[in-house]
Amino acid sequence: MNRARLMVFCGASLLLAPAVAKVNAGATPAAAGAARCEGVTALKSLSDPARKSVQVAPPGVTTIEAIAARGRPQPTPTRRTTPFQKRTWEVVASVDSYRLDHGELRLVLFDHGSYLNAVVPLPACLPAKARERKAMTAVWSRFATRCGRPADDWQPQGAVAYVRGVGFWNGNRGGRGMAPNGAELHPLTSFRPVAGC
Repeated sequence: MNRARLMVFCGASLLLAPAVAKVNAGATPAAAGAARCEGVTALKSLSDPARKSVQVAPPGVTTIEAIAARGRPQPTPTRRTTPFQKRTWEVVASVDSYRLDHGELRLVLFDHGSYLNAVVPLPACLPAKARERKAMTAVWSRFATRCGRPADDWQPQGAVAYVRGVGFWNGNRGGRGMAPNGAELHPLTSFRPVAGC
């Protein structure tokens, strides 16, 4: 996304964010932390045996459109084997909506006609051996304190942010805002809002 598009994106988001942001005041950090963690696997929490093979910095700067255009591996990897899974990627995007999903905060990102899911486990669901554990906890804290308290139901957002996470291939397709090839940023290691939060 070039600078001119980012400025237009930010301006539009600032105008729309107050109208669309709905924060569920009943969702407390304690309630969120008590969420079930059965959806958090070793790959999703960067605690798998190959976690040290991931290049966490600097991230690959890319777009949602480019990630969605990647070839989908067959079968869907259950171990960290592809180049996409072995580094972090950063996009600039609008946060379309968000929710709690089986022990994780799931964001639907949007840019230039393309969607992508970006996900971070809740701090209570991160194993002690998770790489970048502090960074993932910071993503959760920053989003929950600045952008809205996640709840089980989808909530609209509208913020514009730099979003960074590890490449992940999801075997499920057809969910809200999922890339057609199943690519995700999962887990997130950085979330820097520039407008709307």
